[in-house]
Amino acid sequence: MENEQIRWVLRFNSYCKAVKTLEEIIPVYSNLSELEKDGLIQRFEFTFDLSWKVMQDYLKEIGYADVKGPRPVIKQMIQDGLINPFIWEDILLARNELSHIYNEEKSRSYLDKIIYDFYPAFVDFKDKLQTKL
Repeated sequence: MENEQIRWVLRFNSYCKAVKTLEEIIPVYSNLSELEKDGLIQRFEFTFDLSWKVMQDYLKEIGYADVKGPRPVIKQMIQDGLINPFIWEDILLARNELSHIYNEEKSRSYLDKIIYDFYPAFVDFKDKLQTKL
């Protein structure tokens, strides 16, 4: 159990750093070049991937050993009241759309959502898990 807790804490620390990289973009968001917009999308994807893996590690630590994969993990976190069901379903959808099929128009349509909707959800999740450490 202690190794799992260490893994959970290490991954959570990486997640916090990923959230910080998104935070750094906010002041300059309106002036991003096309290349920087692509970077924002990649930072979002990376942060999402870390978020659900942290969730999975956390769930395993509290007794949900068989809950694996982004969709089941997010569903369980919603059922446990640890994340907002509406925004996290949107985050999962956006991640799937952005990572599996590259469409520049579609990717640009998500930029505002990443900054104004998804980033605050990432911060909220970070703050809730901080209390579990």
